[in-house]
Amino acid sequence: MSLKGKVILDKPLAAPAAEPLRAQQTLAEDDFIELDDAPEPGLAAGLRPRRRHRLWWSGVALLLALLVVHSAITLWQTWQDSRLLGAAWSLALGLLALAALGSLWRELRLLRRLERVSRQRAWAEQLLVEQGSGRARAFCEQLAHQSGLDRSDAYQRWLHSLDEQEQDAEVLTLYSRQVLSVPDRQARARVLKWSGEAAVMVAASPLAAVDMLLVLWRNLRMIEDITGCYGIRLGALSRLRLLRSVLHNMLYAGVSEAAIDMGMDLLGLELAGRLSARAGQGVGAGLLTARLGLQTMDLCRPVPWQGDEKKQLGGIRRALIDKVARLMTKSE
Repeated sequence: MSLKGKVILDKPLAAPAAEPLRAQQTLAEDDFIELDDAPEPGLAAGLRPRRRHRLWWSGVALLLALLVVHSAITLWQTWQDSRLLGAAWSLALGLLALAALGSLWRELRLLRRLERVSRQRAWAEQLLVEQGSGRARAFCEQLAHQSGLDRSDAYQRWLHSLDEQEQDAEVLTLYSRQVLSVPDRQARARVLKWSGEAAVMVAASPLAAVDMLLVLWRNLRMIEDITGCYGIRLGALSRLRLLRSVLHNMLYAGVSEAAIDMGMDLLGLELAGRLSARAGQGVGAGLLTARLGLQTMDLCRPVPWQGDEKKQLGGIRRALIDKVARLMTKSE
């Protein structure tokens, strides 16, 4: 067995270095890697959270069924013991059942009216996108009749300003700017009123926890006040549905809009913070109330905002800071 000497290779066994990227370098199609397999369509559906509230509603339904069965058995035993007492209990339970059914029917009717606003808004968005004509006028007349705006002077001016040659998008834009501007002004005044009161309440009181509970209760009152400006009545179910939609839209708002509003809110808090810490807390609570009110206006409006119609928190923010500043100046 013979040992060989050291073998020296002419070229090093090293991988060639990748070409560094240069400024303004243009990449060709060969520079990209194509994926062989597309993601499975059922994968995204499998990653969605399950609806756990179904189990909760099933438990509630079972509990109600047990209560009904127990009440029926108790009523039957009462009839066996005393007919007069059984008749009295039957009358009381019958009246209670009729009242419950009436309340349930009213809640479902108000909930359907709120859902109708969402369908009308979706139809208005479709009319604004399509290049059609002849359908928007009847749609706007129906909206005005349902909300009670057909008796206003703005609605009459809108009717006289219409032309048969106008497109559906133009008709909806005119209706939004001429007719819906009336409830918009009323709702914006409500938002300024409730947000200003919330800011003053938090800024003037030392009990912040109690004040925040009061602000939460007053925000629910503000939502009902704003919906009344657009001719919408709320029940318990419809109020919960609207509140959930408002909070959902506030959490998942557009990134650019949220960034702009957040920057302006921080500016407002900084200006208010120069007065005192309580003033900054008051302006923060007022801005949150104002944002909640503006989002409620957005959902209650049957026609989307057009152009620069959607006013941000600029005017309300400045009014809140001025109101809190006057309050802190008087207290000092």
